[in-house]
Amino acid sequence: MFKRSTFQLLLKHVTEPRHFIQVLSGPRQTGKTTLARQVMEAFKGPTYYATADEPALKDRVWLEQQWEAARFAAVTGGGRRKALLVLDEIQKIPDWSETVKRLWDQDTASDFPLQVMILGSAALLVQKGLGESLAGRYEVTHITH
Repeated sequence: MFKRSTFQLLLKHVTEPRHFIQVLSGPRQTGKTTLARQVMEAFKGPTYYATADEPALKDRVWLEQQWEAARFAAVTGGGRRKALLVLDEIQKIPDWSETVKRLWDQDTASDFPLQVMILGSAALLVQKGLGESLAGRYEVTHITH
């Protein structure tokens, strides 16, 4: 399967020591989810994927549940292994950035090895959420057609 040039860069970022949330942003149908799934396949460790694009209402509690499931995947089998959480269509969750900030900061304080990748298609919503509370905690990769 075709892999974008950004594939290697993203894989490198999620396999190196935990520093930043990886953000994939861009218009719909540009391959963000495909790219994230390719990175998940190549990631050496547990991965967890969740999307807010389903019909059921998603909220901060749902977001916390997904984060906790990824944490559980990191400790299954004993010890703490580096894991990767991918959250797709994040902009559909109201006030998502405050919840992500709190959970990211908790993991940072406890040295928990959870890498996080956020995907969003509505540029203004993603940028607003990133700018308000996640400053200094993320790297953005713009995906285009």
